[in-house]
Amino acid sequence: MPPKNPYPWPFFVAMAANLLLFFGVQALFPTLPLYIVAIGGSSADNGLASWAFALAALLVRSPAGFLSDHWGRKPVLVLGAILLGGGPLLYALAPNVPLLLGARVIHGVGMALFGTAYQAFIADLLTPGRYGEGLGLAGISSTVMMAIAPVAGEWVAREFGFDLLFLTIGAVGGLGMLATLVLPGRERSERARAGGVREVLRQPQVRAGSLAMAVLGVSFGAFITFLPLLANARRLGETGLVFTAYALASALMQPLAGRAADRWGSGRVILTALALITLTSSGLSVVSGKLALMMLAAFFGVGLGAARVGVDACVQESIGASLRGSAAAVQYTAFDLLIGFGSLGLGLLADATDYGVMYGVVSGITLAGLAVGALMVKGQKRASG
Repeated sequence: MPPKNPYPWPFFVAMAANLLLFFGVQALFPTLPLYIVAIGGSSADNGLASWAFALAALLVRSPAGFLSDHWGRKPVLVLGAILLGGGPLLYALAPNVPLLLGARVIHGVGMALFGTAYQAFIADLLTPGRYGEGLGLAGISSTVMMAIAPVAGEWVAREFGFDLLFLTIGAVGGLGMLATLVLPGRERSERARAGGVREVLRQPQVRAGSLAMAVLGVSFGAFITFLPLLANARRLGETGLVFTAYALASALMQPLAGRAADRWGSGRVILTALALITLTSSGLSVVSGKLALMMLAAFFGVGLGAARVGVDACVQESIGASLRGSAAAVQYTAFDLLIGFGSLGLGLLADATDYGVMYGVVSGITLAGLAVGALMVKGQKRASG
C-alpha cells in the first residue's frame, strides 16, 4: 500500500522554484516574437532566436547531467536558477537582434542547467510505481504558471513596454533562485562515471524516449514560436489567453497521464498523445477563429502534457539513481535540438510559404514519429513475448 504522504517538503519547494523561474520563459511566448519584430527582425529571426536558446541548452545539457550526478543536484540547480531567472534582464539591454541572440544563449544555458538537475532531483525523491504520477505533478508547476505568465507578459508589455516586462521577469526569477537555496543537498549512491551519457544511450527506453522528445521538440517549437505570428497574420488577436488554455489543459492532464503511465505503461500514453498532437497541428494549419484557436491550444496542451509525462516516466524508471542527470540530459538534448533546428527551418518555410503550410508540415512530422513509435512498441512486445 503506498504511503499516505509520498512527497517530502523538498518536492514542493523545488516545484515552487520551477514555477517562479518558468514565469520568465512563458511570459516571453507571446511577447518575444513581437519584440523581435519591433527591433527589426523577421520570422526567420524569430526562428533564429529559438535556435540560439535551444542550441545553448543543447550544448550544456550533457555537462549539466554529468555535473548533477557528480556534484549533486543542488549546486547545478542554484547555478541554473541564477542564469534562468536573471538572463531575461539582459533582454532590456539588447536593442537589436544580434545582442538579443547573446542574451538568448545565456538564458538557454540556465534552462539546461536548472531543467536537467530539476528532473533528476525530483526523480530522487520518488518511489517505484510513482514515477509517472510524481513527474506529472512536478511538471504542473511550470505549466500552471503558463496560465498566468503569457497574459501577464502581454499586459505588462502593452501597458508599460518591453523594458519593464524584462525587469518584472527578472524580479520573479530572483524569487525562484532564492527558493533553490533552501533545498537540501542529497548524497549520491555511487560516484558518477565519465561515460554516463554513453551508458544511458545503451538503454532502449532512453533511445525511444529521446526519439519521442525530438518529435515533441518540433511541434512545441512551432507552437510557442509561431502561434503569435499566425494569430497576427490571420487577425485573431492576442494569444495570451490562447496560451492560458494550453497551460490549463496541460496542467490538468499531467497527473492523470502520470497515473495512466504507472498503471498501463508509458508507451500507450506517449502514442495516444502523439496522435492528438498530429490532429491539433493539422487544425492549426487551417484555423480561422479565435475560439477554435483556443480549443486547438487546449488539445495541444493535453497532448504535449501527456507525452512529456509518459517520456519522463519511461526514461527515469529505467535508469539508476547515479545516472539520472545524464538520462535527463540525453532526453532533453533531443527536445532542445529539434526546438532549435525545427524552429529555424520552419521559420524559413513560413517566410517562403505561409503558416498554414508550415503547421501542415509539423503535422506530417508528428505523424511520422507516431508511426515509428508504434513500430518500436510492437517490436518491444514481440521481444518480451
